[in-house]
Amino acid sequence: MWEYAGYVIALAAIIVWTLLLYGLHRRGLLEPRGLHPVGPLLMWRTVRGRALIDRLAKPTRFWRIFGDVSIGIVGATMLATTYLLVWQATLVTSPAVRENAPSPLLLLGIPGVNPLIPLWYGILGLAIAIVLHEFAHGILARVAKIRIRSIGAIFAVVPIGAFVEPDEDEMRALPRRQRVRLFAVGPATNVLLAVLFAFLFSTVMMTNVSPIHAGAGIVGFTPDSPAQAAGMEAYTIITEVNGTVINTYADFRDAVAMVQANVTIPIVAFDGQGYTTYNVTPVWDASAGRPILGVYALDTTTDYYHPLSNPDRFGGIAGAVAVYVYLPFTARMPIQEPFSNFYTITGPLAALPPAVFWVIANILYWIFWLSIMLGATNSLPAVPLDGGYMLKDGVEALVGRSRRDWGADRRDRIVRQVTYLVGFFILALILWQVIGPRL
Repeated sequence: MWEYAGYVIALAAIIVWTLLLYGLHRRGLLEPRGLHPVGPLLMWRTVRGRALIDRLAKPTRFWRIFGDVSIGIVGATMLATTYLLVWQATLVTSPAVRENAPSPLLLLGIPGVNPLIPLWYGILGLAIAIVLHEFAHGILARVAKIRIRSIGAIFAVVPIGAFVEPDEDEMRALPRRQRVRLFAVGPATNVLLAVLFAFLFSTVMMTNVSPIHAGAGIVGFTPDSPAQAAGMEAYTIITEVNGTVINTYADFRDAVAMVQANVTIPIVAFDGQGYTTYNVTPVWDASAGRPILGVYALDTTTDYYHPLSNPDRFGGIAGAVAVYVYLPFTARMPIQEPFSNFYTITGPLAALPPAVFWVIANILYWIFWLSIMLGATNSLPAVPLDGGYMLKDGVEALVGRSRRDWGADRRDRIVRQVTYLVGFFILALILWQVIGPRL
């Protein structure tokens, strides 16, 4: 019962929020302020900011070139993200995934609701990613001489989105290439923003960080842990197991595999000040089929934060990128106390107070992470996402060229069917990530 308590609380909060919105709406307190409830969402519309978009759209040649480049970026992102979803779908029924079935909340990109996204870093990162995404759409709309009807934000208690609302009739009348540019530029902006902030995080910040010691950092203990019973403490670093020097987590795993159950061994740990030796008696774990020390540990290296500097360690460039994106899934992000105790700040940025340094580093990473998530999601070939509209225009062009003898109604029907089929396929892949492991 208690495992569903979070869902019940979240549902109750949504119901209360929705009732509050419609209560205020019925009293006439929202519309005069440009606020409009749509289900549990609150949309705020304004005309402010249109002049800024007009000024930004002035170098039209630059934006047209950028729009053409964006088509290529989003096309590549669409293929990569779709391939990733298909690949993940093949892993869903594996024993490892079934034992750790992902929460349905992971499908929601709402800071504080999605357990992976910290509240304040998430709100800041999402706000920057969404605002730049929508402004990019607005700029390309003005380059194409389309009128901007309104600009606004979307709230679900906290800001979760923004929008630029171009005139839909004028958009439909655009030449296809200009319309595809307009759709592509939003996700492409997010992808490029992600690349920029990944560079800043990995090079400017994390190259100034070193582990206080090589080894296996203890992040927690199992119930009835032999290591904890021997006095070992969390957020210290194991440097030696039964005489074997530990430099990496792989060294730690291999050394533990050599010990015997119920035979006391010395383990050396470093706490930032000095070394302490503990006498630990491993116990036999029937489920694992081997002796265990009862610790959850990870590699203290900083390679995970700039994996492209040593991609061979992660199986190549693709593996390095996957490791970088998956940092929140492996509890390596955000970096904060006591986890930050594994590291020391060096170089010019050592002048900053550690708390300030880690806040800046975390902000940079979460802007990267939410930008790439937003860009990848919006690149998917499913309406009403940007990638879905690009797919629709592409199918429309292909059918128009190859089946000119068909009537307009028949061509439109084929375009709708293909678009819906691909969209439902993408939706099924996403839902399968949560439903599959529970079947």
